[in-house]
Amino acid sequence: MISPGHGVIESKSGSSGLAAIGAAFGMLGVGAALLPRTGWVTADVEMGLVLSGWSLTGLGFVGLLRPIPEWRAYAVFFACLLCAGLVAVQAGPVGPHGLTMLIVIGLLAHGVLSVLFGLHLSGQRPGWRSAVASGVCALGAGLFMIAGWPDRSVRLVGLLLGATFLATSVSFLRMARAALQ
Repeated sequence: MISPGHGVIESKSGSSGLAAIGAAFGMLGVGAALLPRTGWVTADVEMGLVLSGWSLTGLGFVGLLRPIPEWRAYAVFFACLLCAGLVAVQAGPVGPHGLTMLIVIGLLAHGVLSVLFGLHLSGQRPGWRSAVASGVCALGAGLFMIAGWPDRSVRLVGLLLGATFLATSVSFLRMARAALQ
């Protein structure tokens, strides 16, 4: 549990931090959902950009998580996503199937960590259920992608990531709003 008065999440500046991270996840969600439809870049570069954006936004969120024991797991997770994204952007040998697998692993880890985050906030912060719901959404997207593995397309990956990022965005914005009331 988070001790009262410890951590940015408990303060008004923490709620503005949550709002900023929520807005960033919202923009990332819209970008992930629309980028596959533009054809501006190749699928590898596109997924690499999404992974990099996801990890940078997540690393910003880690700064708010210092009082939670799992903050290091979040930091490692988002650092690994950043490395994977940078490798993909540099046209590494990962390929679209490898990147899709990284995204599936990322969605499952994101879901578990979001559920843990929400449960740590339960009873202390209004809006904690939205963090749990966001985690369940990420887990569901990851499991959905595993269920239909061979028929994976970049558009489906982008759409599911976009929905997950938008759910995360709504979660953070709800918690930020609840902290101000």
